[in-house]
Amino acid sequence: MRYELWEDQDALSFFPEHGEEWRKLLSPAARLIWACNAQSWDEAQALKHEHLGWAPYKPL
Repeated sequence: MRYELWEDQDALSFFPEHGEEWRKLLSPAARLIWACNAQSWDEAQALKHEHLGWAPYKPL
């Protein structure tokens, strides 16, 4: 599944590509800044953390 990272007014939003309900919450100024393919939400989060240079993702 493809996941997308959006930047919108200095905030980040991350959701599956088919998350139309989330996309509707973005402002017209939002821009797609990164995307990845992952088998699960946890894998997508781990990839996002790595991409952003954050500490490794720890699932709840």
